[in-house]
Amino acid sequence: MRAWPVGLLIPLLISSGQAASPAGPYWIVAGSFSNPDYAQVQYEAVRRASEAVKRCGFQPFNDFSGKFAGFNEGFDVVAVGGYATRAAAETDLARLRVCVPNIYVRRGRYLGE
Repeated sequence: MRAWPVGLLIPLLISSGQAASPAGPYWIVAGSFSNPDYAQVQYEAVRRASEAVKRCGFQPFNDFSGKFAGFNEGFDVVAVGGYATRAAAETDLARLRVCVPNIYVRRGRYLGE
């Protein structure tokens, strides 16, 4: 089984010029994959979503949805953010949609480890 850096936070600088913060209340969700007990990480799905985000010049962030206040439990999440404002997230959402068509903005707070 291949090791995947779930929970690895890569320092981000978002193309809108706004530095990302793990505490930012808005996130662009590029992938959300069922993992009800967090025991069966969806490695391949997370990898594909992360690569799609990278193709558009952004750095993905992945972790379990349960580590985000405001997200539904039981998913592996690939996200970009956090953004201080919804408008900033929406600006980058439009750019990312070229590489990841089914993305959306979600409000939530990253709780970390």
